[in-house]
Amino acid sequence: MEVIKFIENEYPSVLVNLPFGKSKISSIQLNEALMNSDGSYISDEARLIDEKIFYFVEDEVLYFPENEIITKILSEI
Repeated sequence: MEVIKFIENEYPSVLVNLPFGKSKISSIQLNEALMNSDGSYISDEARLIDEKIFYFVEDEVLYFPENEIITKILSEI
């Protein structure tokens, strides 16, 4: 588990081996923190962070075993 720091908050993230390569997954709360209400990034830093994240999930999903995280993501994309 890695932590992404953004505006004095910490958000969990994990690296998972999806069928098409390793991808970073993080929390929906991070995604919400990165964006304005109009869907634009709140800063250049926010854009750079978002470009490194493949998918956002509920916090509890990040603590699932990797195979369960992968199954959840693949069922949603």
